[in-house]
Amino acid sequence: MKTAHVTSRAVRIIAVSFALTLSATSSPTATPSPQDSASPTAAPTSQPTPQPLPVFSCADASGGGTASEVVAVRVGQHDGYDRLVIEFNGPIPAYSVKGRSGTSFTTSPKGQTVTLGGTNGVLIVMHSIVNWTSYSGPYAFEPNFPILREARQIENFEGYQQWALGIQGTPCIRVTTLTLPSRLVVDVAATP
Repeated sequence: MKTAHVTSRAVRIIAVSFALTLSATSSPTATPSPQDSASPTAAPTSQPTPQPLPVFSCADASGGGTASEVVAVRVGQHDGYDRLVIEFNGPIPAYSVKGRSGTSFTTSPKGQTVTLGGTNGVLIVMHSIVNWTSYSGPYAFEPNFPILREARQIENFEGYQQWALGIQGTPCIRVTTLTLPSRLVVDVAATP
């Protein structure tokens, strides 16, 4: 009999707790007390979600502003766009990224004309590049990706470095910067 009394009492306590919890959560005026938020049984916080990439734009882009050294250049293919990545040994220098009609570019300082694969182009200009004579990475890529057909360094002189991209279609550009290491990322989608 004593066991039945204890069990009956435990059931009533649970039922009252459940009813109080239910009324507190369903009441539109119920607000948690400061003690509730400091409870060690609070649910764990979720991890921050990665921020989405900016949208593609058919406009030019610019940014940066600190002298730096280029240490690597890479190209890559992705679903719906192709990518050029320029890595720095230090912060990202001043840059501009511009779409252009046609794929003919003028090298600097020689002034020769080069024509890249594709139908239109993108020009990336960076300055101030320090130790500009020490860059020993690739100077040209011919990946013949669906959008990025060719990439070539057309200037590396007195603190300026320019890269020309030959694009199939009309280029729409997305420019992002990354850290650890510092990188300028130029994604190019194309409209037919």
